[in-house]
Parts: sequence; structure tokens; C-alpha cells
Amino acid sequence: MTVFNLKKWQYATVKHVKILGGGGARLAALGLRSGTRVQVLGFSLFKSGVLLSFGEVRVGIRKNLALQIEVEV
Repeated sequence: MTVFNLKKWQYATVKHVKILGGGGARLAALGLRSGTRVQVLGFSLFKSGVLLSFGEVRVGIRKNLALQIEVEV
């Protein structure tokens, strides 16, 4: 299951982040790593992006990045 498959307000724990390059490094610097508890706060129009919350951070990411973050509920 990925972050994109979660419903609004649902919590999950990150199992694996498969994002390579600058995007993955940026999310890791913000604290998104294996074992992090994330919550989906909402989706953009037409579900092209996801607003996530983890720790004290809120970040919006695109659908293609959200599909590369594996989670378990």
C-alpha cells in the first residue's frame, strides 16, 4: 500500500521510501524515513497531489512521489 492509497485523515507508518534524487533527499531532510508515522490531510483537485503531515511538518507532494512511498496501516 502507498501513501496515495490512504484515505483523508488516515494514519500509517512508512515502510520504505523508493524516491531517488533530490525529491527523496528533501523528504528525508524533512524527516520522512522508514518508521515515520504519516497522516493524509487531503488531496488536490483531481487527486494530482497529496498533503501529508508527519512530526511538525506539513508537505504537499505530487501523485507520482506519493505512489513511491510504501506504508502499512
